Amino acid sequence: MHDIARKAMTQICILGAGSWGATLGVALRQAGNQVTFWTQDAGKAALINRDRRIEKPIAVEFPDGTIATDDIVEATRGAEFILFCCPSQAVRAVAYRLEGANLDAREKKPVLVSAVKGLELTTLRRISEVLSEILPDLTVAALSGPNLASEILAGLPAAAVIGCPSLDTAASVQKALATPNLRLYSNADITGVELGGTLKNVIAIAAGVSDGLRLGANAKAALLTRGLAEITRMAVKLGAKPQTMAGLAGMGDLLATCAGPTSRNYKLGMELAKGRKAEQILQEMGVAVEGVPTAQAVCELSKKLGLELPIAEQVEATLKGKSSPEQAIMTLMKRPLASE
Repeated sequence: MHDIARKAMTQICILGAGSWGATLGVALRQAGNQVTFWTQDAGKAALINRDRRIEKPIAVEFPDGTIATDDIVEATRGAEFILFCCPSQAVRAVAYRLEGANLDAREKKPVLVSAVKGLELTTLRRISEVLSEILPDLTVAALSGPNLASEILAGLPAAAVIGCPSLDTAASVQKALATPNLRLYSNADITGVELGGTLKNVIAIAAGVSDGLRLGANAKAALLTRGLAEITRMAVKLGAKPQTMAGLAGMGDLLATCAGPTSRNYKLGMELAKGRKAEQILQEMGVAVEGVPTAQAVCELSKKLGLELPIAEQVEATLKGKSSPEQAIMTLMKRPLASE
């Protein structure tokens, strides 16, 4: 704890000042780092600089010394680590804006860290793959794990994992981003780290539906177990290691996200169980719910890979209004008997 608290100040840029980006930024600033936020909303940047507080999407108070700007070149100047905390479908556009910052021309190039749990819908690629395509000269890592923003913002203890093919790079990110209340592990399996955090969002919607319909503990336990099996099946097919799915980015994130309404995906599922339409719920929530585009991407990927993912398929059918929550549950229960 004391080693983390006394570590040298690291310059960190956070791209996105939503609930997750703001939460990470506050924790990292409190740990003694220099944190600069980039947000395309000039009004939000002004609020952070002037009032040290925002109210939406969650109420956040920022420590003194926190800086925010809508100029991405200014935000990334001198940054050793650049964290992507924007919605998954906005990553490509933000990455293209980074090109103008000439990051690859610096003597010491920054490391890009994706803290985004999603797939790009148009290409079905992981976020690190999108970043490497647009900024090929920079090293990319991924941050994932059971990290509900509200709990981290409240200072409760949590753990996460840094995925990167280079364990040396993973270790440097691990050291830079660790805080007294956020313990980080490293893992060379970036594919598994990203996919675990991404695919569990789909299962979290199903978990919300299950609890919303009051199906009980037995049903939810079965759902999470079979959901983890689906996550593992697809992740391994895409090159991940199965043991990663048993770790923080897989089972850990799944358990946290399916535990209650602090998860947006779970909350969406709860509202779907009331018979409401997904479009109306999402409009009222007013924030990105990553499980929605991920469900579509996962179902498209499963067809290409020849995989059967019954839970994901029923979640997508419910989101698109092709099935009701009750019908989706009955479809799963009536599937042919099989071995585990």
